[in-house]
Amino acid sequence: MATEKTAPTPPAAMVSGGSSGLGLVIARRLLARGYAVSILGRDADRLEAARIDLAGANIDPSRLIAVVANATSPDDTQRAVEAHLGAFGRLDALVNVVGRSDRGRIEDLDAQTLRELFDANVISALQCSQACLPALRQTRGAIVNIGSLASRVAPRFLGGYVVVKHALAGLTRQMRMECEADGVHVGLVCPGPIAGNHSPNRYGVDADSNVPADAAAPGGGAKLKQLDPVDVADAALRCIEKREIEIIMPAKTRLLMGINAISPKFADWILSRKSSK
Repeated sequence: MATEKTAPTPPAAMVSGGSSGLGLVIARRLLARGYAVSILGRDADRLEAARIDLAGANIDPSRLIAVVANATSPDDTQRAVEAHLGAFGRLDALVNVVGRSDRGRIEDLDAQTLRELFDANVISALQCSQACLPALRQTRGAIVNIGSLASRVAPRFLGGYVVVKHALAGLTRQMRMECEADGVHVGLVCPGPIAGNHSPNRYGVDADSNVPADAAAPGGGAKLKQLDPVDVADAALRCIEKREIEIIMPAKTRLLMGINAISPKFADWILSRKSSK
């Protein structure tokens, strides 16, 4: 008597900050790649709108769930993992997209703003990763943190954003070293400015500010072509599937990182010519 074959269980991924922007694009690319996906977000209405949007992309609706959760809350992130495993039975990848940007001079940066930025950009990645690690060990899966070029350089007028993105890079490196023995890969994607529908005053830089107006542009006025979010999402997929350690975008900016290692003074001079003054 022939034995009935069962369909293989698809890989499954969780995306924090999956209700809009880059997180939504990453979720869509994961679904197109055959993953089951859970998206996390704080706003129930935006999250449901994202779920409907993704479900309309000709996919099996059983491969997608949306979970209302605050990525900085240990209770919420644990509940989100339980919901994910209840729906899909496995977890192969976590992509930490939650984050918040900033603009301003360091002399004007107050401690409370920095704490809030740290929560949004670093604590969110820490809490989600800690909640997901037991399940990721079972699949020898991957964590991908979405950083920024600001994780590697420090241009003017990005306020506390540079501080917390450098911290995220440090967290990623330490996690990778510690998780390697368990077969869990931890990667970092460091994109420059990403194309999207950005509001004119997204960062609160106005005519009365002591920050140059062009600092309000994506990338803080850096003279870089804006990246296609699909390309950034595909970089996150490479971190998952090819176990890439770090992807810097655009690739040409890696030269600046090399120069900085040899001559920080020269790197600062180059950066000052390529960003807001």
